[in-house]
Amino acid sequence: MKRARWAVLGGVAVILAATAVVVLRPRPAERFPLAELVPADAIFYAGFTHYQELEELPTPWAAEIRKKLDPVRPHLSGGLAFYLDRNHEWVTLARLTRGSALLAGAEVENGAAVIAQTPEALTRHKAREGSLSDLPEFKSLGLRCFFNLERLKPRGRLRDFSALGFEVASTSPLTLRGRALYKGGLFRTYLEQYVQAPKHGAPGGAAPARIALTEHFPRVWEEVTHELLDTIDCEKAEREAQMLSRDFLEGKSLREFLGRLGPTWGIELVPTPFGRPALVVWIELPEEGTRDLAAKMVHRSIGDSIRLRRDRGLAPAFEVMADGGVWRVKLSSAKAIRYGEAFAPAYIFEKNRFVFSTCATVLTAPAATAGDAHAAGTVEVGPLIDLVRSLAPGWADDAFRGEAERQASMMSFRTFSPGMMTALRKQFPDPADLTKYQEAQRARFEAQALDEISKGTPWREELTRVKASIEAWADRVSWLERVEVSGRFASEGLEFEARLQPVRR
Repeated sequence: MKRARWAVLGGVAVILAATAVVVLRPRPAERFPLAELVPADAIFYAGFTHYQELEELPTPWAAEIRKKLDPVRPHLSGGLAFYLDRNHEWVTLARLTRGSALLAGAEVENGAAVIAQTPEALTRHKAREGSLSDLPEFKSLGLRCFFNLERLKPRGRLRDFSALGFEVASTSPLTLRGRALYKGGLFRTYLEQYVQAPKHGAPGGAAPARIALTEHFPRVWEEVTHELLDTIDCEKAEREAQMLSRDFLEGKSLREFLGRLGPTWGIELVPTPFGRPALVVWIELPEEGTRDLAAKMVHRSIGDSIRLRRDRGLAPAFEVMADGGVWRVKLSSAKAIRYGEAFAPAYIFEKNRFVFSTCATVLTAPAATAGDAHAAGTVEVGPLIDLVRSLAPGWADDAFRGEAERQASMMSFRTFSPGMMTALRKQFPDPADLTKYQEAQRARFEAQALDEISKGTPWREELTRVKASIEAWADRVSWLERVEVSGRFASEGLEFEARLQPVRR
């Protein structure tokens, strides 16, 4: 009997030991943690093979996730995942130890705890169809952080890419390396026009935000004429292109000439002496004779546009005046009147480049440095936030622009009475000159209305709201001192790297 009892006890002990081994043994590392539980239509996914990877990230959002998970950390084993669903609400998945998974409540799926931003997000997670791990773009990238750009519906050139993936290459500084996939229909375009383009580095100088890019300018022409313009304006642009081809290019296509521009161009946001930042855009003109030919064509196009509008009795949208080697763009708008020299656009053709600025006093831009990138930029976070703060009054104006326009319309109606119009027609016999005068007066009325509105309590309250919004964003990026980005077009997509330098404490 004793032997039988000991045999039974020994068997039970073996079973318990085997069960303990099964339950308590660590889970194997997952290449794409919990991706099989993430819906295929997720906008963003980030996977971490171990909790330690989350601990090493210096970002505030990682600290917030750690704060929520620390109380249950003893129950975690293996991967973590975070994703944004199609409604832009977050869901967090955390792999539990086998023992904890057996004892946990209802919100456990395939050994992982599920935490959602809202009950609706949790319901969508449970009702998901398809899995991110089966998505072709996710498989192609093979990276543990994934953006589904198709779901985001971005504007501009980001529309050329279907998905973006990256991984953390270093945490000191935080360095992200990844790749963006070209859309299928654009693969050949990028292979022929962008992959083989000359490479460069970021622009020099000390602008708070600056970037140099590679572009195929004939494609820009196609986008402007066929996507931004309506049918009538597109026909006008094509006729103008034919005249420029005849008069300046010996009958060669304008698109062929545009291929000589760049391919490097850049954008900078810089401070000005007038309390508002200026946007500076520059395009390299490296081929011999391109600068002079481009200048003639630009001035000819502006003249043709002004003449066409005058022939129809319309005021020109803008006028250009020479000031030495600088060409100033004169606008009859409330913004131009209200902001003064802070918004006085101008452009110049200097050496082998074209430079445009929204403020004539900052009409210079440094060239891109040598490098191995097709896109490269730098952002000094603190100075950039200071520039954004200076835009607050203008954004407050925008909230009341409709009201100012209505007031300007009423003032115009009272000012341009039948008797006044009779006198003005004698003073301005050309209908285009009369329209120009009326529009200039209307812009002055709108600027005056905004000036009066800005003295009232509603405008000051709006300014306070705008400033609070800016400070909220400033607080979110306060941990950052500097951001450097670079990208290179390759046959498999845009390969990029981003370095985020935290503020030194």
